[in-house]
Amino acid sequence: MNENTLANHNDYVLNESGFGSHNAIVEWVRPGSRILDVGCASGYLMTLLHDTKGCDPSGIEPHPRYAAEARATGFPITESAGAEGLRLVADDRGFDHVVYADVLEHMGDPLPVLRATREVLAPGGTVLISLPNIVSLKARLKLLRGVWEYEDTGIFDRTHLRFFTVKSAHAFVKEAGFEVARAVYVGPLTYRGGRRWRHINRLRPGLLANQIVLEARPTA
Repeated sequence: MNENTLANHNDYVLNESGFGSHNAIVEWVRPGSRILDVGCASGYLMTLLHDTKGCDPSGIEPHPRYAAEARATGFPITESAGAEGLRLVADDRGFDHVVYADVLEHMGDPLPVLRATREVLAPGGTVLISLPNIVSLKARLKLLRGVWEYEDTGIFDRTHLRFFTVKSAHAFVKEAGFEVARAVYVGPLTYRGGRRWRHINRLRPGLLANQIVLEARPTA
């Protein structure tokens, strides 16, 4: 699933070629678990998790059009954004996984949002996060040529408000009160060659990965 092929920032869809961030997230979700998909767009990931892993999903989506589309899937949808959305579902505490799939980089201040996630996790629950890597090979080559042009999708998505490296992504998760339980780094090699290239990406994730995918658990 190559997130570089997404149509635009509000029309995120699944792309099932190769191995991308959605593949990693789906692999880490426990069958039959309760899921909260923050920034769920049309509900495509919730639908996949329900249909393939028997999950019980709910979503948070700030955009009225996409919230309506997600609601049409039949799953509970809270039309809100960020920490406010988490407060609205706080009484429904007990999610096994909270998913931020290409979402946090679109927030001006994602740290309090990630911190607030602790309040809706069930004991033993985890947060599944994918973030773009601004120092990937593609980004470095563009900057080396003196080019900074926003695009409709990918690392240079014009709606990105925050930028991450592998190091800063791990630090961000730690500052929010979580510890990284596992990480996978996806990029052109895995998009084209599949999961067998994950180990190559891990050798130089800062260079080879377009996206950083993390599973995190609350610290004590």
